[in-house]
Amino acid sequence: MKQFLFLVLFVLLTLPVLGQKKLTEVDFRVSGISSGTSYSTVVRKLGKPLRSTKRKYAADSACSGSAETHLTLFYSGLEITLLGDGRGRNLDVYSIEVASKKWSASGVGIGANSKDVIAKFGKPNSKADKSGETVLYYVTKGNLGGVNFYFRDDKLVRVAMTETLC
Repeated sequence: MKQFLFLVLFVLLTLPVLGQKKLTEVDFRVSGISSGTSYSTVVRKLGKPLRSTKRKYAADSACSGSAETHLTLFYSGLEITLLGDGRGRNLDVYSIEVASKKWSASGVGIGANSKDVIAKFGKPNSKADKSGETVLYYVTKGNLGGVNFYFRDDKLVRVAMTETLC
């Protein structure tokens, strides 16, 4: 009887796992910059940005419940956004967008075709057609956010990585 109950319990506990799909993860990096990279490392590796914007959010309007600072650094064809505390300290990357052949997104460059991206990263978790663009959706390593590859006429025009903050 104990063996039968153990078998039933084992089957019931493993059924939900059998139906879950393993998401395809991308270890997204641009010139050694990835999610969680510090501000000082970004500037050391990429140099001074062309321009930057800083937005501060009070605790009651920030998704973390604490005051936040969002700093976006603009390079030619590259935007990197960092998140820090309300005083603008402890800034770490949470978003990267690539739109120039100058930058490689984890070994894939702007202008690549969708077959190149799929060969490099595997089958996307989903695919959609939006406003004349085809988008391949992946998740970041550890599933902390998303990595989206945008194509026009099967040519890569933009790659965006964003951590899920809320």
